[in-house]
Amino acid sequence: MQKKLIALAVAAVTSGAAFAQTNVTIYGNVDMGVMFRQGNNGAVANGQSQYDLQSAASQSHIGFKGVEDLGNGLKALFDLQYRISPDTSTGLATAGHQYVGLTGGFGTVVAGYLDGIRFGIYGKYSPFGNYSVASLTSMTTQYDRAANALAYISPSFSGFTVILATATNTQGAEGSLNSVHSPAKTSGGNTGDDRLLSANLIYANGPLSIDLDYETTRAVGYDRDRLYVATAGASYDFGVVKVSGLYDVIKGDVNSFIGGNTTFASAAFGLAANQRYDRRNWFIGASVPLGKFSVMGMFGQVKDKTLSDADAWKLGVGARYALSKRTELYADFAHIKNDTNGKYTINPMGNGAGTSVGINGLAMGIKHSF
Repeated sequence: MQKKLIALAVAAVTSGAAFAQTNVTIYGNVDMGVMFRQGNNGAVANGQSQYDLQSAASQSHIGFKGVEDLGNGLKALFDLQYRISPDTSTGLATAGHQYVGLTGGFGTVVAGYLDGIRFGIYGKYSPFGNYSVASLTSMTTQYDRAANALAYISPSFSGFTVILATATNTQGAEGSLNSVHSPAKTSGGNTGDDRLLSANLIYANGPLSIDLDYETTRAVGYDRDRLYVATAGASYDFGVVKVSGLYDVIKGDVNSFIGGNTTFASAAFGLAANQRYDRRNWFIGASVPLGKFSVMGMFGQVKDKTLSDADAWKLGVGARYALSKRTELYADFAHIKNDTNGKYTINPMGNGAGTSVGINGLAMGIKHSF
């Protein structure tokens, strides 16, 4: 049962007793599993096997969210989430999403450190979500959240919802993109920043769900600087099986954050100077409920349109067993098949922040949500 606190804001005593009441909910999950990774193919070098203990099927976190009724159908809302690492005791070291906003008949407006729309679509349509050895997400150049972001979520009209978002300096500090360009642009008020625009159309009607998303980001102060992303995801729940799929196109001009003229792209992707980033990602998945058990599978590909023989396939299978409504056991297995120049490895962190090792991965553990 979710724990609830009542926060009371009290006006100055001398002005009389004025109260504004906000319902605050504490939520989160704790995930702990043992993970084994090993193997090599393609351009992945032969290395030692690795065992470790960590959150292996979801991101452990704790959050505080609340809503205040302002009257006339208007409400204020906030959500402050923090990642926790129960295996290393580095709890609350990294923020999850953080935002405040207003909601009413017009829709919802929020501002802060927001979840990435594309990242959310991957998690929505993958049977494994975004955090698993069996997820494709960590192979697809993802940023799970955007700093300095503003988003509008429309009301639902006949099953359709629209999300519009914009952000500046999504990588963090002012001028942060200068650190990955050589030479850096040092003149101009906002040179070295980035600007993000995103539009997401959602359709939900009973067992059918569809998402269409388009995003573009530019590096201010540079020419040939744009990054383009188009993503489509869909699922249909037949009851005995839920099927899902996603197709993704991501392109980056040479001076975009993932273009060949940045130190990041040359190190992470092997792009040469003046090379554009051009990739396609897709997967299909299915999950089958079997009483307290559920089994799931995913098959997908990362296709490199810039570098030759650098594609990769990934197969993931897994199972869940519900001990209660909030506690489950899990087991996931994944295998990656790289082409000759492919160098993808197993990483359970959907944002690519974790350590990548091997081309075979097995994770087993327990997750409790509250």
